[in-house]
Amino acid sequence: MNSKRITQWVIILISVGLIVFAYFSLSKPQGSAGNALSIVPGDAVFVCEIEGFAGANDEIQFLKTIFEKSEKRSCYRQWLTTLAIFDSLRASQRSWYDVLENSAIVFQSQDVYNSNNWSVSIGLHPDISGAELMKAWLPDIPKRDFKGTDMFIGTGMNWCVLNNCLVLSPAVAALEAIIIQTGKNDVLLNQETFAGSYELRGKDVPVHLIARVNETAWLPLEPVFTQQGTSLIGYLSAQDHRSSPLCVWSPPGELNAPTVLPSNTVFLDAIHSANVDSAWYAMSRYYAGSDAETFWSKAWQDLGDSCQCDLNEALLSWRTGEAGSAVIEIADSLSEAVAYMGISDTLNAIEFIRPLLAVQSTPTDGIYSIAYPIAFQRNLTASATIEPQFVMQHKGYLFAASNPRPLKAIRAATEFLVGNTSLNSALAQRNESSGRFVFQSKPEIALLPQALMALLQSASYWGITTEINHSNQLLITIGLPIRIKDSPAIQPPAAAEPISSEQPESSTLETAGRTWTVINHNTQEKETLHFDGKNQLELVGADGKTCWNLEVQGPILGDVVQVDALKNNKLQMAFATESGIYILDRNGNALPGFPHLPKPPVTSSLLVADYDNTKKYRLIFGVGDGMLMNIGVDGNPTSGWKFQALGDQKIKAVKAAKIGSDDVIFAFTEQGNILLLKRTGETKAPCTSVLEGFDGKTIDIIAGSDLTSTSIVYSSGAGVKTVQLSVQ
Repeated sequence: MNSKRITQWVIILISVGLIVFAYFSLSKPQGSAGNALSIVPGDAVFVCEIEGFAGANDEIQFLKTIFEKSEKRSCYRQWLTTLAIFDSLRASQRSWYDVLENSAIVFQSQDVYNSNNWSVSIGLHPDISGAELMKAWLPDIPKRDFKGTDMFIGTGMNWCVLNNCLVLSPAVAALEAIIIQTGKNDVLLNQETFAGSYELRGKDVPVHLIARVNETAWLPLEPVFTQQGTSLIGYLSAQDHRSSPLCVWSPPGELNAPTVLPSNTVFLDAIHSANVDSAWYAMSRYYAGSDAETFWSKAWQDLGDSCQCDLNEALLSWRTGEAGSAVIEIADSLSEAVAYMGISDTLNAIEFIRPLLAVQSTPTDGIYSIAYPIAFQRNLTASATIEPQFVMQHKGYLFAASNPRPLKAIRAATEFLVGNTSLNSALAQRNESSGRFVFQSKPEIALLPQALMALLQSASYWGITTEINHSNQLLITIGLPIRIKDSPAIQPPAAAEPISSEQPESSTLETAGRTWTVINHNTQEKETLHFDGKNQLELVGADGKTCWNLEVQGPILGDVVQVDALKNNKLQMAFATESGIYILDRNGNALPGFPHLPKPPVTSSLLVADYDNTKKYRLIFGVGDGMLMNIGVDGNPTSGWKFQALGDQKIKAVKAAKIGSDDVIFAFTEQGNILLLKRTGETKAPCTSVLEGFDGKTIDIIAGSDLTSTSIVYSSGAGVKTVQLSVQ
């Protein structure tokens, strides 16, 4: 009995112990992942946050599209390269996949025009080692201590772990500044203006672009994909209507100005109200309580005394609710700005405002000189800077400008903005309840933050609408003519296996089946070009049916590039195989002169160069005798090409980039040597940098202001590496 009772007590004590252990284990605070925004410096001007990288394929393709086309000297070019590296790492490393899937990634820039003044932070869970992650990216780089933080200094990228976040930047100074500002708690999350705007972001969207509008406002935007096109939609705090020019708003009305403005109008800012009072009071509210309101009120009174007239009657009784400004391209000068105000019915507005006009016996071409321009300045939309010195009545509008030239252009126009397909596309995406619509095809005037303007230069045009649909909140929609590529979701690797440098050649991407998305130039629909990894190439239409199937001597090296070789807005597909260079039209027919079949086998992917965006394409590729060939879209050698063959060194990859103001061709040999060439194929500068372990698969150029500040990111058997150019 005693032994049985002892056994029972032992079992009871063990059970109690397990319960107590479980209780304390579960109740003990669990470490949470670091907040990637917690280390973004307070002086940042632009932030891009990606949540759940592995599940944001469409949004990431959208980012890649605009980053790829945006200003080359900005940090966006390097953001694009870093996104590509993340893509590569999550596809090949289980640890990276888990981190990118479950953490937020934040790119930030203090100056979007400084290509090195940016950083990226990734929130880490406490049990994840930044050092283990970075072994797959930047292994074996020097370490030094900075204010108690270990900084790892590489040739093209530097990193540290701070506040449970992995932080990377191409500039050591930027990394040091982040450490200092984080230590002082001078970070964005501690700024009330940023935190308030950040709360307005969508919770079900994986990508957020957040731009500083001014010192008191941030604008969070998110990509939305519709049948009409791609839009960025976000909110701005509108408590103070003077805080942003976008806050000018009034009830919607009919927009007729595009039917009068000439087709060469590149900027249109329209306040289209239901009646004149709403437009008038919208501007009055915009200036309310400001020094400008006091100035204009005094000027208004002085003018009334000067011209001995009732200015309210003179400038209100003939107006409709539509008003705005526009920028017109004049052939023999810089762009000219005009202001316009709608005229009620068919009244003669000139007679109403005659007290404001200069004394003149006969107007020139119906264009009058203004004696009191201040009266018109008070009525202008706060976008284009206009000094109204001349005025003209034309087709239901009163137009004002600083000189007669744009007014004459409006009067002489035979084709109008309403026929512009870009404008109509932008109008199709606008909010029907918006009181303000802005169309822009050239960045002459910046209503948006400079960080966004630099980014949106990638789009050929954009339309902006504003709508106050919440108390103290302004909805802003930016319609963009951007189509994203279809891309299948990248699956996580089955296991965390290290990449072997003895990986067999047969496992490379070039020998596997591959797929590209191409555009049908007739319908603008997306079609699929599929190569089976052997010799069969197939085009599948948007309806899923095979358009054609033909045999090519594969494998295909690199990517397929669409070109308008005949300059007729029809697209062909250009690519390289080991046997030669192909250009196929949409029906699968080869263009005259193709396939181009050199005697030595092709050894590199195809570079399609269009230096001046004139569709004067150059097809550049390496062949087996060490020659770098350059042919045109007619299949003939390009005249003036002076490259000297390398003999036993075969060229594995070819790239091009604009460095400063120069076009530079980069040729990479299978030994990892780098050739820097001019357009003519002659050596631009000797380069001593070497791509150690280059496997010929992936290579990207991070363009700097000159060659010495330019970096190469490439894949090797040991993972992704970065090397800085060293030139003599």
